[in-house]
Amino acid sequence: MLRSAATLAFIYYCSLSAYASYDDGVLGSSNDANQNIISASSGFDDIVVTARRREEQLQDVPVAITALGGEALEQRGIRAVEDLRSSVPSLNLTAQRRDEANFYLRGQGPGVQNPGQRNFTSVATYFAEVPIEVSGPGVFYDIASVQVLKGPQGTLFGRNTTGGAVLFEPNRPTMDTSGYIKGSVGNYDYRELEGALNFAVVPDILAIRLAGNIAKREGFTQSVITGQKLDGRDYYGFRGSVLFTPGDSLENLLIIDGRDKDQSGTSAILRQYRPNVAFAAALAPLLAQQQQIGPRRTLIPELIFERQNTFGVTNKTTWEVSDNLTLKNIISYRRIRTDRGSDYDGTPFPTLYNLSARPHQKWQSGLEQFTEEFQLQGQLPSISLNYILGAYYERAKPGYPQELRQNAFGTLTIRQTDSDDKSSALFAHAELEVAPGLQLSGGFRYTWDRRRASSSLFNATGICTQRVPPVVGPTVCPDRASAKFDAPTYDATIQYKVSNGALIYAAYRHGYKSGGVNLPTPGPGFSTFDPEFVDEYEVGVKVDWDVGIPLRTNLAAFIDKYKDIQLSLATVLPSGGIVSLVRNAPKATNKGIEFETTIVPFDGFTLNGFVSYLDAHSDVTVPGTSAIKGRQTAFQPRWKYGFNVSAAVPVAESVGQLTLNMDFSWQSRVNTNDTSPLLDTNYPAYGLLNVRLALADIGGSGLEASLFANNLTNNSYILGGFPLGDAIGFDSVLYGEPRMFGASLKYSFGR
Repeated sequence: MLRSAATLAFIYYCSLSAYASYDDGVLGSSNDANQNIISASSGFDDIVVTARRREEQLQDVPVAITALGGEALEQRGIRAVEDLRSSVPSLNLTAQRRDEANFYLRGQGPGVQNPGQRNFTSVATYFAEVPIEVSGPGVFYDIASVQVLKGPQGTLFGRNTTGGAVLFEPNRPTMDTSGYIKGSVGNYDYRELEGALNFAVVPDILAIRLAGNIAKREGFTQSVITGQKLDGRDYYGFRGSVLFTPGDSLENLLIIDGRDKDQSGTSAILRQYRPNVAFAAALAPLLAQQQQIGPRRTLIPELIFERQNTFGVTNKTTWEVSDNLTLKNIISYRRIRTDRGSDYDGTPFPTLYNLSARPHQKWQSGLEQFTEEFQLQGQLPSISLNYILGAYYERAKPGYPQELRQNAFGTLTIRQTDSDDKSSALFAHAELEVAPGLQLSGGFRYTWDRRRASSSLFNATGICTQRVPPVVGPTVCPDRASAKFDAPTYDATIQYKVSNGALIYAAYRHGYKSGGVNLPTPGPGFSTFDPEFVDEYEVGVKVDWDVGIPLRTNLAAFIDKYKDIQLSLATVLPSGGIVSLVRNAPKATNKGIEFETTIVPFDGFTLNGFVSYLDAHSDVTVPGTSAIKGRQTAFQPRWKYGFNVSAAVPVAESVGQLTLNMDFSWQSRVNTNDTSPLLDTNYPAYGLLNVRLALADIGGSGLEASLFANNLTNNSYILGGFPLGDAIGFDSVLYGEPRMFGASLKYSFGR
């Protein structure tokens, strides 16, 4: 794999002198934070990326990045995190609940998800440079850009990750008066309103930007038993930003954001069962009924719902001490409260479902997170050196008495949990130009993680039923566990800018993800699980070609040697309830190629495309888990491809600007975590087609009207689910959205 990639890089190199001769001078201003776009003379509008914690042009960064600006997000109909997979190679998502999709990048996934404990994911998500728990819609309004960074991150970012990072950057306040308001309607009684208002309170000193979003949509999956329409959408979000610049060298940005949702719960569709399961005779007619009524009907027998409230405060202070030294401090507080009633199996049986919080409690679970990050950014012009030194601290705890009420096989269990996680790190990064066009860069980080958790299990009368090994011993409430982990992470990159339009690079990265605890303790030696580690080798080529028309090709190839992999196994406890117990698998190999291209054959027509191949498999077989030697890792398609076409339709200038946007993506089938040979362990391949027709600046008024349709062919595809064949003998799935269509009207003013 690496040899083939090197050959491709050499071919690129040999042809660059003939084809790449652009001057990469920036024509537009990168300080335009609301657009986050810079126009290069190569003919492309490049998003300003912050992969190295400073503003750079996309093609100058030796990292595989897919970046989408706010306009591109709108044109492609991206309104929730699961929509991103249609535009990003090597990115896949799976979900167990609607609006809470989990990211996979380069074969590495969301990590351990146990009720009441913090999830340390392989792919971190950031909002305004602060790590957050991204949860579906209510994020994609008034957004400047979304950047997907592939590969281990940590020597430059607050949280360690082994798979990558997704950066959400909101629009910043500017010193002018501007804004927009947009209303949308569609099928399933879809209604949405969003808008933003920007104004200067004190010119050149104090500016404010206010933004909000409210949306409702009727559920598209109905229970034939209760009549409830599931998979609905009902939320509102708000964001207020204050930019204070008392002097040319000092800036403070305050962001306050929140979201509240109260909507119907996530559907579950019975898909299959093991013929040898004890109650197969009862499941057979249910499966036949489910197959007859189709994927938009379910057999869930209870009313289910999703309620959540989030709130966050972020403050960023930047002080340019001199031309060669900048101090930056980022401090944040985030709070999440959740209450949900959910069904996991999609049958009328009381097999496995969560109940709402007790009457005296409003919420089931919570998360309070505090982070502090300090950076010292500088440069030594005499030796062409840029550097960053930093420190990071994070603490997360529930902040609320957590209690999960669960019905498992007709028995009510009450699980009370608590946790307290701390992470501290010191990091450094440097970039040295050793010769014209040739740069060496690298970083080092050391991280200290401490994790504590407790778990108690009670029956309906409040009696402790939680047993720990030996299982014939006394009951224990609470069962407590703690662990400490620490490790270095580091990376090194060599890059060469062959010309102003071409970049070749090779990188090595060593990543780390914290270990954790298993509760209730499953047995001696299993109360904790170890950290994950990955060594990644990547080569890449980024080229803007001079072939008479603007043509861009970006290629990256990688090999990840992955060890001590955290594998989660759903387990039914002897005393009732279900938990995910984690084991470490010895090693795995992930390797692949990612290719992205953009071509503008003539003015008004742009074609973007991508293709990615991923071979991710365990190097050994671990009995009882999804780690089977040579078998593709769960939820990872081998192939993905997609293209986006944006075409200007000729109309009279007095009428406006008419644009047609079409987006298609396809991915191959994926394995699931279910390894039972008696069940189908694959989710089928599928493709999605989205279209949008927009008439902008109607009559020069700033008014835009658009028509849109997502999943135009009404394809039925599986988004995720509960592959619990090994744990309970059957599994259910969650289907993606059906065809969604509607119309929008947007008015923009100022700027």
